[in-house]
Amino acid sequence: MNLLSPPQSETGLETGGFAKGLAVGIVTQNQDPEGLGRVRVAFPWLDDRESHWARLATPMAGKDRGLVLIPEVGDEVLVAFEREDLRFPFILGGLWNGVDTPPIANDDGNNDKRILKSRKGHWLLFDDGTQGVVELRHENGGLVRLSDDGILIDDGKGNTVSIDNTRGAIALEAIGSLQIKATTISIEATGTLELKANATMTIRGGLVNIN
Repeated sequence: MNLLSPPQSETGLETGGFAKGLAVGIVTQNQDPEGLGRVRVAFPWLDDRESHWARLATPMAGKDRGLVLIPEVGDEVLVAFEREDLRFPFILGGLWNGVDTPPIANDDGNNDKRILKSRKGHWLLFDDGTQGVVELRHENGGLVRLSDDGILIDDGKGNTVSIDNTRGAIALEAIGSLQIKATTISIEATGTLELKANATMTIRGGLVNIN
């Protein structure tokens, strides 16, 4: 099987026919009228004629469950045909090329990073480098980062929650107000406890006991 050249097609797509080998196609439609997650593709080597609806091969698929990663219109994909029949195409996966490049590059050759990134810039990153990072990032800058050093939650606007494993410290920072509300709240320090306000400090309660 030659993966570098177009498959041998005996007849056109409209009449079915057979194709030996795999094919590279360009996604033309991804709004499946039957809601099955299928796409249609055009084949540049076959006068850009459009395929029948093609199912997607995915790591998991079942009733109301699975991994849903539908290709975008214009994406380059690798196509196979069930029993070599042109009427039954399915998509094996997407292909990067000189125009559509990967979101990250393996420049150092260590291949430490695994990433899932959407077209808007949301991403999920697994970094097996020296720090060991898992990161969930929003397009507007908000992120949740777990690393060997701790955990950081940052909304990208200056509000953060930080857990520092090396110092055993937790920090909450808000550019506006910070509120804590519960039926019962207990604060205990095994060492020093400091309450400080640059302006007025107010303590209210039905009964205030200071020992």
